[in-house]
Amino acid sequence: MAIAESLKALVISAIVVDTVGLGLRSFARARVQGSFGYDDAVLSFALVGYAVFVSFTLVALHYGYGVLTPEPWHDPTQAIKFFYICQLAYVLTSMIVKVGIALVLIRINVQRSIRHIIVIALTLFLISAIAFFFLLALQCRPISSIWGATEGSCYDYAIVRKSGIAYSAVDIAVNFLYSSLPIVILYGVQMSRRLKISAMFLLGIGFVSSIATVVRFKYIVQVPDRHKTLAKTKEIENNLVVIAWTHVEIFLAILATSLIAIRPLLRHAGEVIDTWRRGYASSQIKSDDEHELSNSRERTGSARSKGPGPNEYSSEVTLADDRL
Repeated sequence: MAIAESLKALVISAIVVDTVGLGLRSFARARVQGSFGYDDAVLSFALVGYAVFVSFTLVALHYGYGVLTPEPWHDPTQAIKFFYICQLAYVLTSMIVKVGIALVLIRINVQRSIRHIIVIALTLFLISAIAFFFLLALQCRPISSIWGATEGSCYDYAIVRKSGIAYSAVDIAVNFLYSSLPIVILYGVQMSRRLKISAMFLLGIGFVSSIATVVRFKYIVQVPDRHKTLAKTKEIENNLVVIAWTHVEIFLAILATSLIAIRPLLRHAGEVIDTWRRGYASSQIKSDDEHELSNSRERTGSARSKGPGPNEYSSEVTLADDRL
């Protein structure tokens, strides 16, 4: 199925880009600024959580989730099992990412009222996320009955579905709030045009991440019932699209918070390059001057062997002095 292959390429690309971005952020904060803080540590944990989320997604795809033509290594039971686990990994990763973003916003903001808004929004999100996580994890007894390994009893799936919709609604609200707060924080701040363009670019990434949650919400409300096998093609496709937009949300959230902190690194790199250029230019000038001086001495020696007059010798030395 094309969606499954596209999802595989998406998640691999996303984790690679986020790893590079967060690596640059960590280097900029620790080495360039010398201020590796709590927000940096939390975002590092978020990247680890996202890597786990990506891993479970790839394992589910490896076992044939979303594939119509089975291969010898495909196992529908294992595919559903790891798809279920990757949903739990997403909720946990989302919580860590939100905490990291909140800490970043608190660090760059000095207004107490805005800090209170950030903390209240984070608290509401964490409550909804924790409640949804445990409901999702304990929806069946035993848990293995979710992927059909054993018989068991489960909650009415309508409860899980409505809880997922409620969680997604809170997620959307908090995402747009966190994406909009930098506008309030930066309003009236004196900054260069280049810095304003950079801030607008980062805000744009944050809003795209928020839009991803809205698109994902559209597909979540279309899930009608629990799937028991991989035979329900339309439902499986819908679930793959939901997971794809979920990865886009987490990927862009980590990327945006990473890019915010690498400007000092870029500035430091620019200073290093300028210093190298000046040193290189200075060495070239020195080399050229030494070469000209050597040529001047050779010409002077040649002129002496011919017995130059006083005026000719004087003009040759003056020319060499001017070039020095």
